[in-house]
Amino acid sequence: MRKSTAAAAALIVAFALGYLVSRSTGEATAADADPTVDIPAVALKSWYPPVQEFENEGEPLDDERFDALMASLDEAMTADETLADLERSIEPAVQGFFRRIAMPELSEDQSLRANHYLMGLVERHPEQEALINRQVSMLGMYARAYPVMPAFMTAVRSHVYPDGLYPPDGVFDDAWIDRMLAGLDAMLELPETVNDFEREAGSLLRSFTQRLQFGRISDEQTDRVLAHLDAFAEKHPELAEVVEGRRNYIEYLVPGRVAQSVVGKDLDGVQFSLEEYRGNIVVLVFSGEWCGPCRGEYPYHRFAMEQYKDEPIVFLGVNSDADPEVILASKARGEAPEYRTWWDGHSQPDAEIVATDGPIATAWEVRGWPAIYVLDQEGEILHINKRGGELIAALDDLVLDIRRARFDAEQAAAIEAEAADTETEDGTE
Repeated sequence: MRKSTAAAAALIVAFALGYLVSRSTGEATAADADPTVDIPAVALKSWYPPVQEFENEGEPLDDERFDALMASLDEAMTADETLADLERSIEPAVQGFFRRIAMPELSEDQSLRANHYLMGLVERHPEQEALINRQVSMLGMYARAYPVMPAFMTAVRSHVYPDGLYPPDGVFDDAWIDRMLAGLDAMLELPETVNDFEREAGSLLRSFTQRLQFGRISDEQTDRVLAHLDAFAEKHPELAEVVEGRRNYIEYLVPGRVAQSVVGKDLDGVQFSLEEYRGNIVVLVFSGEWCGPCRGEYPYHRFAMEQYKDEPIVFLGVNSDADPEVILASKARGEAPEYRTWWDGHSQPDAEIVATDGPIATAWEVRGWPAIYVLDQEGEILHINKRGGELIAALDDLVLDIRRARFDAEQAAAIEAEAADTETEDGTE
């Protein structure tokens, strides 16, 4: 798994549903903010020094700066806006602290002091014990100089996107897209984003576009989102390359879009492309022998290949093992299914490192394994990450559609033939 470095934002721009925040103070100036973007008030203010002051990985954090951080944490946790909305404010307030202790090395005394403070919050707010204890458990990770700046975005995302990931019926409606765009604008203006804009905005843009994989968007919605990104790139040319990557993602890697190309060599060293299989339903599987959940999908794939052997359904694999002999041996033992597979791994000197950053997986932005795409006969992405029985059910539906279309075509042909025979008979008479 990978952790993204992100952050999140403070002011909704005037055109984005009328939610205004002051850049100079980082505090909300409109009491009647649109309820669809309801960021906890504690996240709208800067409580901590700039994160850039705490980016020296592995270096000891001196007591003076640690004391200042602890004072800022206490200020944030005792502020009126926090206490007025405690359940939603704990995580943003504490995550701001965590972001600044993630990369420096804390002393044992500093770790104990931070732990003691967080445990004291349970005594002050026993009704929030579970939420506070979750922060305590995270402290252990960051206090050991975890060398990644955590994403502030995760502390507010559930409030910015209150409907979760999955749209009803797997289709994004216009109101959902409106909320997502307004939420993105809001998080891009938060103090934690503005403080470290290039890194945090890039992470926010990636998170936003990745959410679009959880449903289908129309062509019109796609155009709206792309225009929104283009306007952002015009305003922030330093992030134009990031935006271009996000445009590519939306155009080629979300449901409803024709998938981007895959070209590479199979396990026999023969080059082939995804486009060669147009006209078939393609199940594209990113996996590796190193991945237990990937191997757990094998029986379902093997069943589907047998069940639909007379239908235009093709499985193709993208293997990420560091040594292609690993997957070849698995296939020879009858464990890995016998579908054609690109080898996308690459040898690494450390045998403990998994070679998941091959060119195909990188181009498809695969971060969770297995990743499974179902494409229709024209190459359009229909489903993403259907696993096990859900994959079988999705293929069943597609097979029914294929058979129904085949039956309708046969019926139409029969009617046409009968009409032709009747016309011939009439002409003879």
